[in-house]
Amino acid sequence: MFSIPVEIFRQVFEHFLKDKHSLFSCLLVNKTWCEIIVSILWSEPFQVIKGPSATLITTYLSCLNVNEREILIKSGIDLSNLFKRKPSFEYASFLRHLKYVDFYESSSAWLPDSNKDSTKIFTVTRELCKLFIKCSKILSLNINLELLPHPPDNADYMLIPCFPNAETSLLQLQEFNCCGTYDKKEIFIALSQLCRNLTSLSIDYYLDDIIKTSAPTKLAQLIKSQQSLQKFKIQTYYRSLSKIIPALESQQKTLREIEFRGINFEDEVTFAPLIACKNLESLIFLKCDNVKNEATKPLETAHFPKLKKLIFHVDHNPPLTLTSFIFNNNDTLQEISLGWPPIYDSQEDPKIIETIIQYCHNLIIFDAHLQIHQLKSLLISCNKLEKLIVHGREPLNANEFLIDIGQMIPENLRKLTVNAIWSFTPNTLKEFLDCCIAPLEDLGFPDCYAINDNHLIIFTEYAKEKGTLKNLNIKISQITREAFEVAKFSIENIVHCGSF
Repeated sequence: MFSIPVEIFRQVFEHFLKDKHSLFSCLLVNKTWCEIIVSILWSEPFQVIKGPSATLITTYLSCLNVNEREILIKSGIDLSNLFKRKPSFEYASFLRHLKYVDFYESSSAWLPDSNKDSTKIFTVTRELCKLFIKCSKILSLNINLELLPHPPDNADYMLIPCFPNAETSLLQLQEFNCCGTYDKKEIFIALSQLCRNLTSLSIDYYLDDIIKTSAPTKLAQLIKSQQSLQKFKIQTYYRSLSKIIPALESQQKTLREIEFRGINFEDEVTFAPLIACKNLESLIFLKCDNVKNEATKPLETAHFPKLKKLIFHVDHNPPLTLTSFIFNNNDTLQEISLGWPPIYDSQEDPKIIETIIQYCHNLIIFDAHLQIHQLKSLLISCNKLEKLIVHGREPLNANEFLIDIGQMIPENLRKLTVNAIWSFTPNTLKEFLDCCIAPLEDLGFPDCYAINDNHLIIFTEYAKEKGTLKNLNIKISQITREAFEVAKFSIENIVHCGSF
């Protein structure tokens, strides 16, 4: 009888990573299976235990040698509760996905309250990270410190790519996330020298404007040093993108997703380097400012043959060039989400919604502010919609149009959310749902405060009849607890934040 290679077993078991019970049941079959499954479970332990774990830290610290333990002891950290015997496996060597905050929070849980401060927590976390870099092959590294206390000054607590043996441990690194109020210059320099195969890069550097670091320039070098970057996300609170965006052109053959979040673009920035990225599938501007016509002008005639997703949320009127951009890519766009302040001057309105209605017939997901006549036209034109989120700025009496909308809803629609103050009677709601041929699974009227028990009865009857409605958002409605309890038997999830 032939023997199955160990690597085949590994590939099979890896499909059960999220099914820990099945993996645990195989641990005791034989030694080979045990070794494989232990290595899989410990490759990303926080996917298994879900939350901070003091026991996990005890296990890892028990893998430290004498010299490594001495560093912690000299820092005033008590190691008397570690295992007396060395663990059965080199658990640290199995780690493949290193997320700093997970080990920080678990180190905090491990340290006793009587001997706990942020410096000690950072120290334990740092020594653990040094252990992982010494003996494991890391595939994804997340150094996001946004929700953590500011680390002590002049320390190397988060400079993981600069730790000994990083040139070996991070050689196969594929995903890197780096966020928080600390200078990232040294991290970018190290990774530029160590890593060539990043596929995903997520960065913020909003502190850099304060300390005048060269981190933006070093980030550009990191981008250029990669061979096949596919995803790039950057979030910040100040300007400096003119140094970063040109570097993206170096990844034109592989780059598929670009996201700008919370950025105030400087006046001299241009998006011309993006034109070469013909494999782009997703382009996102979220909570951005100063996205001007001059910057987007090069995109006016750009065509991305694979572009499926466009999210454009800015703090000012949209650039006029956005209309042409959407027109040029209408045949492939499947998801569009738009957001900006109200446009009161018709001469400044680029007629983006009208362009989408007329040309973007392949939309599956759409999210934007719409006037009622635009909503009706959209439902008729975009009959492939599966998810629709409608925003409105003024209170409306929906009795005048809700039934018409029900008759126009495309049969593929599964999620409908109306983020507007609409008022309508229970009878109008019933007629709307009766007219709707789509088997809705997710329905939301979160801002409709006039919804009451009678409306909820209609929603419940619809759920019973159709058997598809699983989620209902009536966040600020006037329903009673009694009606809510009855409806829960038919609707799995009801969002309601009001008091009963």
